[in-house]
Amino acid sequence: MGWTTTGNNGADAVTVLLAGAPDRTHVWYTALASDARFRVVSYATDPQDVKVKLASNPEIVLLDATIYPGPDALMQALAGVSSAVYVFLPPDVPQEIVEQVGSQPAVKASFRGDANLVELAGRMYADALALRRQAPAAPQMWGGGRPTGGTAVAGLRIITVWNRAGGTGRSTLAAALALDAARKGLRALLVGLGAPDVLPLHLGLKPDPNFTHWMQNPTQEGFQAALQQVGSLDVLAGFPDVLSEARAASLPKDDSASVQSLVTTAAYANYAAIVLDAPVGGVAPFAVAASNTLVLVARATLADAWASVEAYRTVVQRAAGQHRIAAGNVVVVLNMRDSGQLTPDEWHQAADAAAKNLGLSGFPPVAAVVPYVADVPVAQDQGRPALDASDAFARPVHKLSDMLFGGARQASGRGGKAIKLGFIKIRKGK
Repeated sequence: MGWTTTGNNGADAVTVLLAGAPDRTHVWYTALASDARFRVVSYATDPQDVKVKLASNPEIVLLDATIYPGPDALMQALAGVSSAVYVFLPPDVPQEIVEQVGSQPAVKASFRGDANLVELAGRMYADALALRRQAPAAPQMWGGGRPTGGTAVAGLRIITVWNRAGGTGRSTLAAALALDAARKGLRALLVGLGAPDVLPLHLGLKPDPNFTHWMQNPTQEGFQAALQQVGSLDVLAGFPDVLSEARAASLPKDDSASVQSLVTTAAYANYAAIVLDAPVGGVAPFAVAASNTLVLVARATLADAWASVEAYRTVVQRAAGQHRIAAGNVVVVLNMRDSGQLTPDEWHQAADAAAKNLGLSGFPPVAAVVPYVADVPVAQDQGRPALDASDAFARPVHKLSDMLFGGARQASGRGGKAIKLGFIKIRKGK
């Protein structure tokens, strides 16, 4: 997969919730994944899950009615929904039920059995745009060229941490962000994509199982078997060498062992946060294509400002249509900043000017500034999470995590007694 332009629809993608049995939602996802007008933000598999996911205000809901025990429960669930809902009923349901469901204000169409989503897509998009004209769109983290007071991406957060510059501390930030999400009580997954991957070393894990184990058995069972844990965080270690990375990079995006298929499998496992630690090259395009949020990690240098602008232009311009990352869901982190380097304002002015010179409307604001903390690499050499190394490091990570996930985190137990369970060290509070 290359960074080639396939077109730009000129508007933020319509957010979609897929609610139904996994085999059915997988078909729906496949039909919508290649359409840049839509961005699938969440899955739901039962009525309670639908209720929770509707709180994120998706613009479109594809709803398999058979997950409800009967018409009455379905009608009750549809009451008060503000999204455009398309309901798929059992093939043998009476016409009276079809009409009752179709009469609900939120329901734009109801079908017996299945419908051709490719043909339905135009109507769905038009309905979503009509809803946007009736009410303001959900806020993004920034306005695609101007800061906003918006909140985080709602629903399933699939975050790629990346940049075109190497040595920025990308893996450190990815691990810290995923661990902070887990400590908020979210079901979180960290996926390493480096070759060789440093995450096991940084987190005190074993080098295998890793991504190659998933490639050998790309099933839900194989996925679960490849995971390791740091506290409540699930971790899939990356590649042991560049040859295995090259094999993964050569797979078509719809191959059962691809990065996209892994993310889809994880979504069916009901994760709320999936963080992909993408390398500078290699499988990075696949990680971006599978995500709905991008975190660019850079140092406070002009060279990294230029690399960040190029990475941003690659995503929003050259690779437009190959992913579901809206311009407003790209955030920037300055990492390892030391005294004497560019200030965040100086750095952003340089990046913003470069972006505008390249024909972009602007450059995302700096969401967090992480100082250089000598205790971080010391902790990582000991197999301890960077998030527990220093408050100076943890505070800006918390800020970024709050922007992306919201909510309150659980106590980390820092400063307590360290215990070891196999290869995993856990700190218990005093």
